[in-house]
Amino acid sequence: MSYSGSIEEVKTRSGLAEFIDLPFRLYSDDPYWVAPLRRDQKKLFDRSKHPFHKHAEVSLFLAVSSGGEVEGRIASIVNHAHNRYHGDKVGFFGFLEGVRSPELFQALLGKTSEWLAARGMDKVRGPLNFSTNEECGMLVEGFDDSPQLMMPYNPQWYPELTERAGFQKAVDLLAYRVDRETDFDRLSRIAEMVRRRSSGELRSIDVGNLGEEIPKIMDVYNECWQNNWGFVPMTEAELSMMGEELKLIIESELAPIVEVDERPVAFAVALPDANQALKVARGSTLRAILALKVPLFKVSINRLRVLLMGVRKAYRGRGFEALLINHIVRESEPLGIDEGELSWVLEGNKPMRDILEKDLGADQYKTYRIFERKL
Repeated sequence: MSYSGSIEEVKTRSGLAEFIDLPFRLYSDDPYWVAPLRRDQKKLFDRSKHPFHKHAEVSLFLAVSSGGEVEGRIASIVNHAHNRYHGDKVGFFGFLEGVRSPELFQALLGKTSEWLAARGMDKVRGPLNFSTNEECGMLVEGFDDSPQLMMPYNPQWYPELTERAGFQKAVDLLAYRVDRETDFDRLSRIAEMVRRRSSGELRSIDVGNLGEEIPKIMDVYNECWQNNWGFVPMTEAELSMMGEELKLIIESELAPIVEVDERPVAFAVALPDANQALKVARGSTLRAILALKVPLFKVSINRLRVLLMGVRKAYRGRGFEALLINHIVRESEPLGIDEGELSWVLEGNKPMRDILEKDLGADQYKTYRIFERKL
């Protein structure tokens, strides 16, 4: 049976408004969903404002029922920067949402496949919103909790309908959790030993000078991740935008840098889980600012997410990862943080998984999947 409605490309402001609004309707009764800021969503799809569009083609599609109601959405993406970097002809889908209908998912994913094939792509992969530098993956395990900052969320039946549309697993991305009940003694001992024996100097990021700090840590990041699955280096404009977005929530104590001879060789960035404030804001920028910054309305944030960490190849095996994580564990306690997520980690990243599972005793509690199929 085919979808009885139509798949229509978004070409107007009203169509974009429908695209952005759909999740607010679909998740209106879901206790775990966190609404994105509508202002940020508009900027994301604005070709003149978001730097991703300078090296990519993006088309948005809506599934509209025979009665005229929007029931689903999807973005079709050709990331030319990814394909140049990897020598691929891979297209992507993202921002997939819809009512529970196999026919609707088949129609949306089919439309994206047709659009990508017409542009010379030989494979489609997703969901990525827009790339691995932003939200990516579909939740397949761990549905009993709200997502942390910059992590996706979806109903349990999304993976099944995606598979029924002809997609299969490409890779899994893992999320780990620790809390104050976790035994950090081994980690602390390793960190202290590294501190005594290493020539590395640990300092916190200078929040007042993010314009210079972020390129330094992203230089380490780009070196560490250059051979990783799906990685695409950020452009200068994307780095600049990241700096602006982090200003509201970054805490210097939660972003340690290790330097050797004043050169950054390792870093980690953990962010307070602003989703705890965004959840009550329900898409409103004003309510989000109040919940994040204004004492009378401020939401208590007791979680953080370690979203970036890297050690230059020449400095691996020296225990700098333990030094960084131990610093975050120690410095986060006075901030009222009692739970942390380390995400995401590629399922094949055995060295990092060993650190988290064996040295830290972290709980692998969520799994996100990226799907693909040949065109």
